[in-house]
Amino acid sequence: LVILALVPTLLYFFSVWYIAEPVGNVDSGAFWGSFIGLFFLSAIYAAIGTFASSLSKNQIVSFIIALVLCFFFYYGFEVLGSFFSSGKTIYFFDNLGIHAHYKSMSRGVIDSRDIAYFVIVTVLFLGGTVWKIRK
Repeated sequence: LVILALVPTLLYFFSVWYIAEPVGNVDSGAFWGSFIGLFFLSAIYAAIGTFASSLSKNQIVSFIIALVLCFFFYYGFEVLGSFFSSGKTIYFFDNLGIHAHYKSMSRGVIDSRDIAYFVIVTVLFLGGTVWKIRK
């Protein structure tokens, strides 16, 4: 479903591609990195939403849990890291959050560590959902 929602954005890329001077003078790496990053970002958010939905029978409570978890995973680790003065600790907490990995991909750098992070976090939340439902 997310891929179907992202496909129309390709129209923007090709529009800019053809109106650029000279034709094709655009940063394709940043576009494709952002496109792939959006796919992984939506996968994590869908997994977090599914996990939050398994925690409560009330839809509004599930939505609020998912909203808080998504916000924490995007910005929360960055804020936690800002409480420390050691560069290694700040780097550690920054890399636990989604923002650092998405920012890297949106620059056009497709790193296996970023992809592994997105896949692992998605699988962890989906695994937590399966565990909670079976319980």
